[in-house]
Amino acid sequence: MLNPNDDRLDYGQVLAPPEGYNLDFAIGTTYSLDLDALVGASIALGLSEDTDSDLMKNPICLLEALRATGDKVALFCEAGQIHMPNNVTSLYILLEKMVFQVNTAKRKGIGKYPSFHPKFWLLRYVDENSIPLYRIVVLSRNLTFDRSWDITFCMDGVVNRRKTLKTEPVIDFISYLVGNLSSDDNGKAKQKKIKAIMRELPYVHFELNSREFEDFEFLPIGIKNSEGGFYSTEDKAFAPLFEDSFHEVLVMSPFLTGSVIKDFNDRNTYINKTEYMLFTRAMSLGKLKPDDCSNFRIFTMKDAVVDGESAISEDEPQIQKQDIHAKVYMVRKYSDSYLYLGSLNASHNARYGNIEFMMMLKSKNRYLNLMKLSEALFGGSEEATSNPFQEVSLNTIVSVDEDQEMQSALENYVKDISRMKPNAIVSANGENYDVTVHFTKYEACKYKVSMSPLLSNKTEVLAENVQFASLHLTQLSEFYKFMITDGERTIQRVIMIPTNGLPEEREKAVVNSVVKDKECFYRYIAFLLGDNCVLSALEASNVTGIANAGITHDTVQIPALYEKMLQTAATAPERFKEIDYLIKAISADGVIPEQFEELYNTFKKAVKL
Repeated sequence: MLNPNDDRLDYGQVLAPPEGYNLDFAIGTTYSLDLDALVGASIALGLSEDTDSDLMKNPICLLEALRATGDKVALFCEAGQIHMPNNVTSLYILLEKMVFQVNTAKRKGIGKYPSFHPKFWLLRYVDENSIPLYRIVVLSRNLTFDRSWDITFCMDGVVNRRKTLKTEPVIDFISYLVGNLSSDDNGKAKQKKIKAIMRELPYVHFELNSREFEDFEFLPIGIKNSEGGFYSTEDKAFAPLFEDSFHEVLVMSPFLTGSVIKDFNDRNTYINKTEYMLFTRAMSLGKLKPDDCSNFRIFTMKDAVVDGESAISEDEPQIQKQDIHAKVYMVRKYSDSYLYLGSLNASHNARYGNIEFMMMLKSKNRYLNLMKLSEALFGGSEEATSNPFQEVSLNTIVSVDEDQEMQSALENYVKDISRMKPNAIVSANGENYDVTVHFTKYEACKYKVSMSPLLSNKTEVLAENVQFASLHLTQLSEFYKFMITDGERTIQRVIMIPTNGLPEEREKAVVNSVVKDKECFYRYIAFLLGDNCVLSALEASNVTGIANAGITHDTVQIPALYEKMLQTAATAPERFKEIDYLIKAISADGVIPEQFEELYNTFKKAVKL
């Protein structure tokens, strides 16, 4: 179940539609977001391919994947936690439809703003008869390329006429998300679709299909429930974890607060024999005092695992270390065992302030207990050389890194920027455009802050009003990059800024930037008509180099395209809508072959487009 050597899941495979189904709509949440990771998710959702597929390097496949999923995905993330992509491309314009930022309100007992921290997906697929299949995915993993070790749970559900209360917390959670949609046409269209899903969810029955687990609960935290109160870690469903006594407890959390661990440590006054295990990061143990964890055996990842990637990737310029990022809690009392997993750290802010989402799975001692779970994590016995963990004591741990604390202060200021209520206006300037960004609640600060449009190198100092002049059509975006420095440390983040006056032809300009000539056009058409995305991409790539001895691209392509279009007209006529969009989007002369236009017009009449 949790053996890190064997039980691996690929993010893309978790999201991809099952055999015989297509994506109808996806609602996702993440704390931090990498735009390239969202592109990979779009490949999985729209084309049912792995996130590390070679299609990620094919601009035509990327363009179609983003176009296919743009209206079908609503992804919510913490405002100010979009990471700078490595290679900026105009294709990111197509991601704007999918991304919605969440600015949490201050709450009593939390020093700064609470975090929007859930990692969750609700996916609705449909088969050829429009019969829906639902999937819920609860993770500890953000939508980034972080190398850390995470945990994922997914479960499918079907619709029937019988109502269930199991999905009520999911409905309440999605209701909270709807309140963070934008007020533009895109946001209104997504709201309409999501509310239709909310009406269907009371009739969606999820099944564990598991011998080990007998029951489950969906556990949002930090949002309003349908009765007017708040979901919290003090709810009845969390009682086995945070209130009741127990015989065994395992806590896995990368980030800690001493008071939370001490609560576990001191709770079992009247139970003589109790076993405690804590898995965390070495850097987090500086937060603990000996009295906080006196009963716990403490484990961290071995240095060889944390540094493992750098040890085998000497030529890689940016090596990422890997460490624990999973949040897992197991408690057993007598024969009953409970497994909690999701986004909740063993920290004060997580328990009492953040927006989180967890799963609770109920089991029995014979299936789930401390010995079974720890052996799974160790990959066998604790002494095995393959065990990625090592037992440590507080005396061997270095204190909290002060530089990390200062880095966190910069991160917090990004939250301040996103709450200055920025908005932007685009105005025409000849063939180009000017953009004025206004910060409604601007406040000067001690840090040096600069900003620029994500798709342009023009940079300005943060002020109440910032102007960017003479931007090209494909440089206009709602994504802006911010650089914040205190003189010693620097962070870069991307913030979305609501913008009025964006030209409608931006998306068509993106299409034109990819489909530049007849060869690209043929590749795109072959891709749209193919039954298998990978096969189509490979077939399309073979177009190059065929023109010789007087044989032209048109001569070779038209008969093959005629056959494919004939088959498509009979089996999937809806694909002609995509071809129609492509033809209308292309503005440059000489890109669309005349022979193809004649052929297409014939089929257009045949399928009554």
